[in-house]
Amino acid sequence: INRMVAIQAFFIFLAAVVSPVRASEDICSTTDTGLSGKELAVTCYVGNFLTKMLGELNSGQNKTAEHVRVHLLPYLGGVATLKALTSDIPDDPECTVCYTNVSTSHGLTGLREMLSESQLASYDSVSVCYARLTDAIMNNLPKSPCGIWLKALREVSPFKQTLTMLEKIFSVSKRASLCEEPSREMLGDLAGDLAEIAAMHDTM
Repeated sequence: INRMVAIQAFFIFLAAVVSPVRASEDICSTTDTGLSGKELAVTCYVGNFLTKMLGELNSGQNKTAEHVRVHLLPYLGGVATLKALTSDIPDDPECTVCYTNVSTSHGLTGLREMLSESQLASYDSVSVCYARLTDAIMNNLPKSPCGIWLKALREVSPFKQTLTMLEKIFSVSKRASLCEEPSREMLGDLAGDLAEIAAMHDTM
């Protein structure tokens, strides 16, 4: 698994390094990203979080993958999961964020509200399957050999890292929302095998 993650991170790094240099790096701009429609809506919203986080990482702040994950998932889930942060508990088998932290809810809500009303409406209208998007992003973030720490790529700007990662995710997914049966490439080999077994069982 570590080898697969390392290979994914290398190709993201390589693609970002050799990509054309843009005059500006606005993750919400059609001109700068080359994206439009639902893909731009998702990239803008996700990029609002990721460019900030990757900038902090590149500046020398150490971050564990789990720290980023427990902030990323409620952010991607939007209003409902940000509200859940004020009351969710892990003992609830139907929890969504599964922990309570009011200050984190306020902080992530503030980050969300840095975007314009139209940008928020565009993202919310996509109805992203936020758990799958969280998994896809976390799977593609470069990590230390042990998988605990995120690894900074200081040679690559947060904009380029974010855009390259999301372009890769979109190329694998059929929809910008990621709301479809995940492919083997999205799941990984083992998960893909298990999904095939389950599908065979359903047809018996």
